[in-house]
Amino acid sequence: MFESVRACLFDFDGTLIRPSIDFDSMRRVVLGIARRHGATAQLVAAMPVLEIIGRVTAELSDRDPRQGQAFQGEAHRAVTDMELEAAEGVRAYPGVAEALGQLGAWGLGVAIITRNCRAAVERVLARNPMHHDVLLTRDDVDRVKPDPGHLLAALSVLGVPGHEALMCGDHPMDVVAGRRIDASTVAVLAPGSPQDRFDGLEPDLVVSSVTEILDHLEIRWKSRRQMS
Repeated sequence: MFESVRACLFDFDGTLIRPSIDFDSMRRVVLGIARRHGATAQLVAAMPVLEIIGRVTAELSDRDPRQGQAFQGEAHRAVTDMELEAAEGVRAYPGVAEALGQLGAWGLGVAIITRNCRAAVERVLARNPMHHDVLLTRDDVDRVKPDPGHLLAALSVLGVPGHEALMCGDHPMDVVAGRRIDASTVAVLAPGSPQDRFDGLEPDLVVSSVTEILDHLEIRWKSRRQMS
């Protein structure tokens, strides 16, 4: 498995670091802002936060571009404030830093792909250093995962095509995004997560920690060394 992998792309929250963001609370805050701006927020209540902001911004902008911009700015400020607060004190999962370092030592490209803001991610990485060649937050791209453009932007920097990449994350959208670029996919099902979280998506591998990926990639690395 993963014989052709030359780069590994990782989600951040819940994959490399312990979950720290209360997304239900964040969603309620954003929906409250949307209601104050007169949006029909009940139509998007089940969507992820960034998609809610995009939908409401479009709705309000159709009426008045200034109103859409006002909502978008207020909503993003609220989300960023919550992300920065959540970043305080968060820790990486055991063995993650060593695992990413080993991938780099094997010559594999390592990218962190996250919908979080850059300021919060950098705050976490300052306390939890991890090897990576590329970091792309939502502030760095026009479209975030599960849009394939988020992943392809990282692979462009690494010089690796999608079919030679591995996408690893703890959310179904990570698997979906990986599929969209023809990458191998690894789903992280942390202890306590619903066992049916990835039902119907058929990731190539399900692990409880990203450290388990090393067992699968080490075989490929040793084979490559023997051929060289």
